[in-house]
Amino acid sequence: MRRFDPLFTEADLLELWQSTIGIERETLRIKEDGQIAKTPHSSHWGDRAYHPYIQTDFAESQLEFITPPAKDSQEVMAWLAAIHQIAAQENDQQAEWMWPYSTPPAVPTDGKLKVAQLSNPADVHYREHLAKFYGVDVQLLSGIHYNFQINPRVLANKISPDADAIAVTNKIYAKLGRNYLRYRWILTYLLGAAPFVPGTYQTKLYGKPSQQPMRSVRLSRYGYMNDPKVKIRYDQFEHFVDDLEQAVEDGLLSEEKELYADVRFKQSKPVRKLMERGIDYIELRNFDLNPFAPYGISQEDIDFVKLFVITLILLPDVHSQEAVDQGNQLNLAIAEADPLAPHQQDNEVGWFFQEMKYLTQIIDQELQTNYLELVEAKERQMSQPEQTLAGRLHQLYQDQAGMVEHGLAMAKDHQEVYLERPYLLHGFEALEISTQDVIKEAIRLGLEVEIIDPAENLIKLQHQDHFEYIRKGNMTAYDSLISYFLMENKVATKKILENAGIHTPRSENFSQIELAKAYYPSIQDKAFVIKPKSTNYGLGISIFNQGASREDYEAGLKVAFKEDKEVLIEEFIEGTEYRFYVQGDEVKAICQRQPAHVIGDGQHTVDQLIDQENQHPLRGPQHKAPMTLLAKGDIERMQLHQQGLDFNSIPDPDQIVYLRRNTNVSTGGISIDRTDDTDPSYKDLAVKASQALGAFFCGVDLIIPDRTVPADQSKYGIIEANFNPAMMIHRFVGRGQVRYLGLEVIKALFPELKMTDNEHTTFPA
Repeated sequence: MRRFDPLFTEADLLELWQSTIGIERETLRIKEDGQIAKTPHSSHWGDRAYHPYIQTDFAESQLEFITPPAKDSQEVMAWLAAIHQIAAQENDQQAEWMWPYSTPPAVPTDGKLKVAQLSNPADVHYREHLAKFYGVDVQLLSGIHYNFQINPRVLANKISPDADAIAVTNKIYAKLGRNYLRYRWILTYLLGAAPFVPGTYQTKLYGKPSQQPMRSVRLSRYGYMNDPKVKIRYDQFEHFVDDLEQAVEDGLLSEEKELYADVRFKQSKPVRKLMERGIDYIELRNFDLNPFAPYGISQEDIDFVKLFVITLILLPDVHSQEAVDQGNQLNLAIAEADPLAPHQQDNEVGWFFQEMKYLTQIIDQELQTNYLELVEAKERQMSQPEQTLAGRLHQLYQDQAGMVEHGLAMAKDHQEVYLERPYLLHGFEALEISTQDVIKEAIRLGLEVEIIDPAENLIKLQHQDHFEYIRKGNMTAYDSLISYFLMENKVATKKILENAGIHTPRSENFSQIELAKAYYPSIQDKAFVIKPKSTNYGLGISIFNQGASREDYEAGLKVAFKEDKEVLIEEFIEGTEYRFYVQGDEVKAICQRQPAHVIGDGQHTVDQLIDQENQHPLRGPQHKAPMTLLAKGDIERMQLHQQGLDFNSIPDPDQIVYLRRNTNVSTGGISIDRTDDTDPSYKDLAVKASQALGAFFCGVDLIIPDRTVPADQSKYGIIEANFNPAMMIHRFVGRGQVRYLGLEVIKALFPELKMTDNEHTTFPA
């Protein structure tokens, strides 16, 4: 008969599955020859005094990545992917990789390895103490910390009205800690992955490893291990607090955080404050880096550990310190055993996995998941040590040199994963690309990021007590709602700009398609543009720069009326169209846009050429890639007809075939940066237009015959102003200088952040 903790039942499982988890991953920065990097922690990663995602552990070259808490492993993996990508892009500038193992590839013997150069002298002094007391070698070990917070709703349901809520919470977490220490050897057996250390490696307290390979040097006595005089009891939470304080008072530990335990109770410092405020979450620290996993841990293992912890919550309390000591001894023996050595705990393993599978089946039935398959695979590994992480590694190499060779190959492969598709923010690809770019810069600089509504690309950025909401990259509180209406309504835009003394093309507007059709004789031999009255992103626009047949004219009207109930027929101004990206009182970027087109080769049809161009690595769905996929719709068919072509035509070699006349990147165009070679007078006009419309972020489209000739000597025309102006056309240009507009958004919203002018020069296009 099953026996579970009297406080918890199977009915709690779904709520327990909603408990939040977080991952901390440590890794050494290395050069491509396997030596530990000596470069400083990059200033482009923001300030370590407050950075929530990118920190340093012991050494200046030892990165620590921290994910925010999340309820599911997919979100945790998304954050790990994003943080690794951002760090790797900077590492790539220094020809550095991230070492994938917990044990270092080499131990510096020249004494030049620096501890983390933090702004607080006490933090530096603490690391110097660790190096002196335990040795530098030990401090270079890296791993995974797994944070777990029991769903507060579950805890609330377990606390009776007359009970001390904090005491009950602490009791539950203390029980979880005891159970974890008793059974964690199972995780060490499955996930230990640190078989070798360099030949010169040694600890101040325990000397050199007695034998290699081990399942995990990091989890052995030659890893993170305090002086044996440090005795901490876990049988009662009060004993834990008393013993830890006594160890510090006796000088066995310099600070409470020096306790190298696989379980830490987290919220307050000092630890006695936990008695008053309650434990917030538990930190589990006995995980080696998985060298096969680019982010140090796989999503499957994150899920497995969560199921493991939930099982511990429901299992009976082991209660005694003797049980904890037994778990410690088992864990040490497993860590120091040969990677292929079997365990000797068949009965305990059989019982534990039976309970775990029973609970997992309930979760699967309720959530329509298949976690049982994962648990059964781990159970099989318990009798097949060659399938565990350490066992797999042992079959690949038999010494430290082999581990280094394998580690460098993995580091190189992982770097390629981190750097692929640099225009996307890894893990957040479902968001539109401008939102991804803002988040990427925010993470890099150390702003807290919260995804409020991914479907609406609505995010929250926060620095200390200052927060801002952003939608679609640059829709913020800095703009008024009325300014959006004014820019969306092209009739209103024209009137306001004309009142401000800014030239716009002449136009007529129509609310009935029959009246618009009747207007054809007035413009049949002229160049003109048909556009919806209310539009953004260039939707529904048709351009006829040499007049149009009645058939094409009416087709253009039909397209425009699909987008709005009113359309404008506007004079076509001869010249080149430029997009001015205005932010506040400054033009941050200018680009020339080329319409969507393909280039003939004398062999393929237009239809085939479109398919070929859509394979370009920068092309993708609208707002999800720097360049939009070329379409094969009515507008494209009409443009081809004007050129005497159709989709089945085979253009001559090098013949440019236009699919659109409008140059919006959102309809397939490409951009060329012109920020630095455009006469300043046009920048002044763009700012004036934006301010006349009451906009802070504004995309102003100008037709200019010659951008080097001042505006007062030119027949320019402003044809459009757009709210939520596209950022990717400047961030990922076809030719010219990249403009980092995501960073510019953050500079505007968070002026208190200290950033240099070259803050944006580190990322590739």
